[in-house]
Amino acid sequence: MSAPASQASVTVARLAASHLSKRYGHVAALNDVSVEFRPGLTGIIGDNGAGKSTLLKIFSGVEVPDEGAVLIDGEPVLLDSARVARRAGIESLYQDLALVETMSIAHNIFLGRELTRRVAGLCLVDRRKMRQAADEALRKVRIAMPPSRTGVRQLSGGQRQAVALARAMRFGARVVLLDEPTAALGPRETAAVLGIVRDMADRGETVVMVGHNLPQMLELADNLLVMRAGRVVATPDPRATTLRDLTEFMVGSLD
Repeated sequence: MSAPASQASVTVARLAASHLSKRYGHVAALNDVSVEFRPGLTGIIGDNGAGKSTLLKIFSGVEVPDEGAVLIDGEPVLLDSARVARRAGIESLYQDLALVETMSIAHNIFLGRELTRRVAGLCLVDRRKMRQAADEALRKVRIAMPPSRTGVRQLSGGQRQAVALARAMRFGARVVLLDEPTAALGPRETAAVLGIVRDMADRGETVVMVGHNLPQMLELADNLLVMRAGRVVATPDPRATTLRDLTEFMVGSLD
């Protein structure tokens, strides 16, 4: 089963899963999941334990499936670490954002990919160049931000999301995975973050977003994917789907 393509001209999915299964002891978190993601925004919904976060963790290299394969541009890849996933063009934003609070905004944007310069034969971190590049990346987000030398621990929830999104944009991610990106945000920050996400999808990036806000998903997504008990149970068109439809897919009454 695959999510409908948002652009008919794309013949090969940018990111796909083929018969993925993942177990934790006796619990089947994923059970034979096959799905495709193409440019645009795909929203993944389902109750707790449906397998949504496990699927994203496999795509981001945090978890390795017990069975099946991940494909990028039609080719199977082994994503056995977050670093490998990032090298493949996949950026992930979790609820905890994987930000280091004791570091500055600039250091968090370049974490693991620091800019360097050579001085007297030594390779040193180029903090000035990183701050300049970080400030440029932050200007592309529509959330008021302090200078990039500011420590992450001083930021609001929306500003932290902006740092993570700026990191994805700075490194030209072709696939962006979002796990509840507006959790615990106020209305204004939520609107700003969702605006950034929608802009990324409109630029042709492949954005996959897990969320529980069904009206938000219907309004924002190009494609929808409904999961239940570790399986993909429906891929409804958000333009022809109601809240009642989604709820019934989630609980199984439309099977």
